[in-house]
Amino acid sequence: MDLERFLNSSTGRLVKASYGKTTYWAFVPNLLPPEVTFDHELVYTLSEADRALGELTGLARTLLNLHHLMYGR
Repeated sequence: MDLERFLNSSTGRLVKASYGKTTYWAFVPNLLPPEVTFDHELVYTLSEADRALGELTGLARTLLNLHHLMYGR
């Protein structure tokens, strides 16, 4: 593990741990869920994603074989 990649992470922290005579570093992620601010941009993006999923669901219902949709054939 490249420790430098985890030193200033906004998603968690490194802690030194040991088991018997072995010492190692462990990454401890921050608690979930993170605080989410529902601003106009996020609500719009979620709405667009929901619309796109609905469109995909409608398309999938018209196909005789879902493999055509999944594999682009």
